[in-house]
Amino acid sequence: MRGIRLIALFVLAVVVLAAPAVPAAAAEAPAKMSELERYIRIQIDIGAAMKEFFAGMGPNAGSPPVEEREAMVERIDQTVSGILKTYDLTTEEYNRRKKEVFRDEAAVTAFLEVHPELKAKWEALPFRGGSGHGRRPPAAE
Repeated sequence: MRGIRLIALFVLAVVVLAAPAVPAAAAEAPAKMSELERYIRIQIDIGAAMKEFFAGMGPNAGSPPVEEREAMVERIDQTVSGILKTYDLTTEEYNRRKKEVFRDEAAVTAFLEVHPELKAKWEALPFRGGSGHGRRPPAAE
């Protein structure tokens, strides 16, 4: 089961290479943002971080050995945890709420319409709306 998860993570990471490289820097403190804005910015920031994380790998790099994949998973989990921390969230909190936050597609669309800089970054993500990020808490969290 762990091997399947690692392979799925690797495939997901390769897809993330299409995400924008510039993180969505928060315009204001996370506490002053709406929950929807925080989650949209988190998705964008994670996509940018994953693109940077896998920038050194080419499309024909192949799958790294199991030990390297496990280390990569840990580094990715730490990266995601760090991003969530900047938005005053834990991995558990993020996982618990993300699908519900993105369920209202009309609200997401309306928010992005008034934030064109975020809309462009959001639309460049290979996955959005609560899928693909915040898998599990890192061991040191």
